[in-house]
Amino acid sequence: MGPVFNASSCVECHSQGGAGGSGPVGQNVTVYRLAQPHAKGLPQSGVVHRKAVKPLFQETLNLVHPSLPREPSLRLPAREPSLPLMAALADRLPPRSAGIPPARAQGAAGVVITQRNTPALFGDGRIDAISDEAIIAHQRRHSTAARLVGLNGARDSKVRGRVARLGDGRIGRFGWKLEFASLTDFVKAACANELGLSNPGRPQPTPLGRPDYQPKGCDLTEEQCTLMTDFVRSLPQPIEVVPDDVSLRDGANAGKSLFRSIGCADCHSESLGPVRGLYSDMLLHDLGAELESSAGYGVGGPAPSLHNDQPLEGDPPSPVEWRTAPLWGVASSAPYLHDGRASTLTQAIAAHGGEASDVTARFQSLAPKEQRAIIAFLETLRAPEVDPSPTDPHTLAAR
Repeated sequence: MGPVFNASSCVECHSQGGAGGSGPVGQNVTVYRLAQPHAKGLPQSGVVHRKAVKPLFQETLNLVHPSLPREPSLRLPAREPSLPLMAALADRLPPRSAGIPPARAQGAAGVVITQRNTPALFGDGRIDAISDEAIIAHQRRHSTAARLVGLNGARDSKVRGRVARLGDGRIGRFGWKLEFASLTDFVKAACANELGLSNPGRPQPTPLGRPDYQPKGCDLTEEQCTLMTDFVRSLPQPIEVVPDDVSLRDGANAGKSLFRSIGCADCHSESLGPVRGLYSDMLLHDLGAELESSAGYGVGGPAPSLHNDQPLEGDPPSPVEWRTAPLWGVASSAPYLHDGRASTLTQAIAAHGGEASDVTARFQSLAPKEQRAIIAFLETLRAPEVDPSPTDPHTLAAR
């Protein structure tokens, strides 16, 4: 592994609900993006890794920008920067242009530091099999319905969404910003970035403080990457567990109806192509400035070109755009949102802005009983029953 990496195994992060699940905030990955080219040739976006095979390779935040701390107490992985610390660091960085996202600021010398929470992998094989045609057709139906303002009291012109067309023409399906078109691409990128294992098409990351580092060869073969991808593809999809108690079941069913009627299902579509129970349209949506963050992993390219204030298909994701997170298994995958800032489903809903702001307002205007009914419905969407991870601390404690 290495020279720099975040974990020593996939399960170290993907552990909640069994091997392949999501991860806690403590396993977040720190990412950065620069508004200006770095003086020493640092990639414009990438990962600040938690671990290194040798102290001289250890990455620290001040290697990204000199205004960031370099004290040993903040060295990774001795203390992974917390979300409150991220906010405090942002105040110390060069100011943004007023109202302009950093990735589009002209002449700004700023840098964005943020984090990514570990997503669950359950059912990813089903997502990988969704055809381009199904995603495109869904987006077209979605766009047509959005123009019918007031349909079922939910549709409005704010909800637009767009297909994530990558530079090579393929459609993105994986990653918080739909950066990867296939499960194979996603697995290879994770092996390289998270484990420091280079593989065909994905070199291991160069340590931030050692741009002269020369890799010693390829760590994984194409066959090994295929085997890991096949394992992830074999993970079962999450399940909907309806309560046995009649009153609880009625409450969850009422919540499911409200979920649809207030507009949550406009983006969190229950089905996409042949996949049932997904609760995602696999499109990019503007979720507002409060959730703004640039792409990590060294991908994303330049800021999108704007046409009537709306990026077009083929433009890279803007800082405010995110994949509609599939909600299957959501009850088993706290914390929520791209950086895990929401510890509850209610907090996650409240954080939705941009295209979702009207839907959020509708949720907040509901009576408390109705809000609880929607949460009760979401709590029926659980991770599948799989063998627990052998490294899961709960499993080890039981032995």
